[in-house]
Amino acid sequence: EIAIGASEKITTPKFALELVVLYPFLLGYSILQAIMEKAGQNSWQVSAICVENFNDASYRRLLEDLDRRQEKKFVIDCEIERLQNLLEQIVSVGKHVKGYHYIVANLGFKDISLERFMHGGANVTGFQLVDFSTPMVTKLMQRWKKLDQREYPGSETPPKYTSALTYDGVLVMAETFRNLRRQKIDISRRGNAGDCLANPAAPWGQGIDMERTLKQVRVDFILLLAVNYIPFILQVGYWNDMDKLVLIQHEPTLGNDTSAMENRTVVVTTILVRILLNS
Repeated sequence: EIAIGASEKITTPKFALELVVLYPFLLGYSILQAIMEKAGQNSWQVSAICVENFNDASYRRLLEDLDRRQEKKFVIDCEIERLQNLLEQIVSVGKHVKGYHYIVANLGFKDISLERFMHGGANVTGFQLVDFSTPMVTKLMQRWKKLDQREYPGSETPPKYTSALTYDGVLVMAETFRNLRRQKIDISRRGNAGDCLANPAAPWGQGIDMERTLKQVRVDFILLLAVNYIPFILQVGYWNDMDKLVLIQHEPTLGNDTSAMENRTVVVTTILVRILLNS
């Protein structure tokens, strides 16, 4: 939903949004589906291109073809390795300059190398799940840097946003079980194991209690909607489930030159309201 909100913000009142979505076969399907549904409601013109089996030459041919069609706005939904490779090919064909806008549907914006884009002038919007300025994350990173690489292989590189997702998942489950214990609910299978193979399946009472408690757990986290090459962080918006992405207007702080205000960092705060639990 945040990726869709960011797409809406680059739409001008006079023109319908023309967007190109680049995605691998399975990973990006959910975001693609959401964008296509929104496109039908808002009369967006969307081109969806699967890049599952693309190599460097394929990326370059695709970018050159899109340039001939004068496509300038892209949503890229790829894993970090494929994304970095695609960004390198964008630079190689000179599509990293002013006038292009790339929305990266990835939660590890700071894991991406955007130095060439900073010099070229293209707008790159991304999402940063982990706010490294918070005290908890700062303390964690200090401990991380002190780890012995021989004892903890992989500690030479900083943790990725997927580690934060794992942490949040464990935190939600731990809080769920704490709430169940406070309610004196026995979560063992004693007395009612249920029968998953029955027709219809016999419900597991404790599982119903766990599902109910999971839905009551709330976890707060900060999500940064960031745009590259702005020299400072300016909070210009917020996110919640009711209002979605809302931008806040600020008075210009850079004199008469407001061109830099086009590249903004939005601090988005949300609360987890839905838990998806795969059995």
